[in-house]
Amino acid sequence: MKNFRKPFILQKLINAVGFQIVWFTCALTVNDQEPNNYIIVLTVTLIFLAQHLHFCNPSRSEFLFIIKIVFLGWMMDTLLLQNHLISFSSPYPSPLNLIQPFWMTCLWFALGATINHSLSWLKKMKGWSSLFGLVFGTLSYLAGSRFQVIHFESDLGILLTSFCWALLIALFVLISECQSLQLKKFGLN
Repeated sequence: MKNFRKPFILQKLINAVGFQIVWFTCALTVNDQEPNNYIIVLTVTLIFLAQHLHFCNPSRSEFLFIIKIVFLGWMMDTLLLQNHLISFSSPYPSPLNLIQPFWMTCLWFALGATINHSLSWLKKMKGWSSLFGLVFGTLSYLAGSRFQVIHFESDLGILLTSFCWALLIALFVLISECQSLQLKKFGLN
């Protein structure tokens, strides 16, 4: 039994470290706005997702789950941006500067890959998922502001971003649970 769990724990550790690599790649490169930096961000993200999906079973359902996370995250960031609560270091010209930048989409892909793996413990502690999102989602954005890749336009921006993170992480866990039930129902899990 212990031999079986070692690869499982190693996969979760690789998943968590992979997310952090994508996060730091974005935080450390996108502020320069060099075209090659976006290629680096895309490459690191694709490598992380490829290794992640390689270990997933079934990988198609995991990819569809990640797409849902990306869409919801994109909506949150874009709404906060359009309401002038946050802004990003973005090379987009107007009016495209009113949507979340490419590198943030890469981060949402990476985060989506963690929900069923390194963050799967949130499913067992559903009541804590909102608190986790409130604290760590906000801390991630605050860290991004220290790297000058995201900017809060006011204290209200921080408060509403925190609220959005609390709702989103709980929603991600709910979507994951519903998808798991569907997979079990059809014998695919």
